[in-house]
Amino acid sequence: MLKKLSLSLLSAAFCLSAAPAQSPDKELIPYRAGSKWGYADQDGKIIISPRYNAAKPFSEGLALVMSGGKYGYIDVSGRFAIKASYQSAGAFSEGLAPAKSKGRWGYIDKDGASAIPFEYEEALTVNDGMAAAKKDKRWGIIPLGTKQFIPTKYDEIYPFSEGLARVKSGGFYGYIDKQGAEALPPVYEAAFPFDGGFAAAQFRRTFGFINRETKIFKAREFFNIGPVSEGLAHAEKLAGDPGRCGYIDVNGAGRLPFNYFMCGSFSEGLAPVLKTLSGKWGFIDKTGKELIPFKYDEVASFKGGIARVVLKGKVFYIDRRGKEYFKK
Repeated sequence: MLKKLSLSLLSAAFCLSAAPAQSPDKELIPYRAGSKWGYADQDGKIIISPRYNAAKPFSEGLALVMSGGKYGYIDVSGRFAIKASYQSAGAFSEGLAPAKSKGRWGYIDKDGASAIPFEYEEALTVNDGMAAAKKDKRWGIIPLGTKQFIPTKYDEIYPFSEGLARVKSGGFYGYIDKQGAEALPPVYEAAFPFDGGFAAAQFRRTFGFINRETKIFKAREFFNIGPVSEGLAHAEKLAGDPGRCGYIDVNGAGRLPFNYFMCGSFSEGLAPVLKTLSGKWGFIDKTGKELIPFKYDEVASFKGGIARVVLKGKVFYIDRRGKEYFKK
């Protein structure tokens, strides 16, 4: 979540019904009613009655819900496709989902069958045909083609993007390829995933961009630079009004004015921004137009047409129109 005193975007949280199934291109939206969660359609009509303690957005036709203290998956008709039997779990991606059972993580398929054994201490969501997991206190990678664990020497591994995964070693970041070979050594104080051939990074206290092809670091005159997303990155100026941020392209050219106190990355054409330290979060488009009112205490980026927000201690979802899927 984006909080008032944080620049980071963290990925967010976590019924039986006789309602008719929804088409895949009109997946349901998590709907909060009091302390329970269900699902509504885009018009706000309740399709799966609120009865869960937690509910995540649909991913590849299934949604992760909590029932009776355990996690399972329902389809768009509200039927349990995979019974609630896991201690923890993640969203489906590329046909697999990480899940925790009896204290160990593994990966399941959409039938609920074990696709990668439950023998890991941690497991990340699949991305770019690869999974990353921790076994015997060592992080490694798992190509989906072989499903064989390849241990590495790194302290941490992050999801793959454009064929490379960020790794951390001795407090510094670098990148490895899908064979586990070091593509860029861990020499960066900060680094983000590649997007459109570029990644933002910090090298010797200077912020700039790495090119995916040449792998050359190009310094830019900014105090701080966030991840590249949809061709833009949020940045803070070296001089002038401290704490003011705006958006630049990978050449360092300003694309949106530095008029905000905090900024998040663009996703699906929208970015969350905070105007003042004591203000609220809202969303702008790539022209700088304010599309969703500045009223939220915390926000996350849009994914699948919805974003998780917090208002007066209540967590719920909004769509790109600003419609709120919440009832007191």
